[in-house]
Order: sequence, then structure tokens, then C-alpha cells
Amino acid sequence: MALPLVLRRNAKFRSILQQTVRNAALWNHEWRPGPVPKTEEERVAAARKYGLIPADYDTYPDDGTGYGDYPRFEAIGAESRDPHGLYDVPELKRNFGEPFHVDGDMFGEDRLDISMRLRFSMVWMLSSFLGVMFGGFGLCLLSENFRITCLKMMPRHYPSRIQQEGKTFYSFDLVKPDEEGAAKDKC
Repeated sequence: MALPLVLRRNAKFRSILQQTVRNAALWNHEWRPGPVPKTEEERVAAARKYGLIPADYDTYPDDGTGYGDYPRFEAIGAESRDPHGLYDVPELKRNFGEPFHVDGDMFGEDRLDISMRLRFSMVWMLSSFLGVMFGGFGLCLLSENFRITCLKMMPRHYPSRIQQEGKTFYSFDLVKPDEEGAAKDKC
């Protein structure tokens, strides 16, 4: 709330702020695509602008997406390009002046590779996933009702020397080896 008051009162500060905002990112209008070419001369000029020959130049349809005269070409992911090629920018596998795909920010080596052939079909991968998941779920359901192993446990210890039904549940007294009763497994 204090900033608008400062702007109203201090004309010098206001003019500096306006100049800063006005001059910020002047390069944006230079890289914005132009309108969709309508004549053959506009098409040739747009192809030259993007470094393409007119035979290879094709635009996106004018459907309001804002692509304008930007060229449309096949999307090739960075992972599918030649790994041993000499690129101007080897980190991105791109050359200087090469047109950038509209969705090119998704095609890095650490992202989506749109031109990659899958080893297995999507139907096979989905059926394998569902088979493993439902198979494991079925085995869990089956094992709930059937006891597979016998769990061998020691008798439960209680924290006092309470005598119940003639049994001592917890004692620090030494027991002679001949009086020791071996617990029999009930498995």
C-alpha cells in the first residue's frame, strides 16, 4: 500500500520505474512469429527468415494458437539424434540457426522422446502391469485365509509373579535343568 503513495508523490522515482519497465525485454517482439503468410512473396520471405527453402516451409493452421508464420516440421527428440554428431550446442544436440520445434522444450535428452520406437506395445505393457498387480493382490487375498507357516513363539511373559491356575508366569528364580519343561510345538 505504501508503494502507490510513493509513486504519486515522487515523480522522479516514478519516471525511473517507468523507464525500467518500458525497456525490459525489448528482444521479445523480434522473436515473435509474424502473421500467417497469405501470398507467395510473404511465404518466401518467411521461409528465408527461418533459414528454410520455400519447398520445405509449411506453417501451422491459423486456428488462434498464435504460431503465425513459424514453420511446422517433424518433431525429433534429442535422444533420437546422432549421439556422435558434431553439434554447435552438444548439450542440446542442436546446430546454430536450426529451427526449434514449437514444443521443443519437451524434447531434451532428460525429457520426452517423441520419435522413439517402443520395445513393446502399449497393450502388452498395460496387460503386464495389470497382471502383476492383480496377481499380487489375489495372492494376498488367498493368504489371508490359509496359514502357510507355523509361527514358533515363546510363551508370553507377564510383569508380575501372579499365580493363576497354579502357573508362574514370570519369575527370576533359577530352574533346575531336570525340572525344565520343554515347550512342545503345536504345529
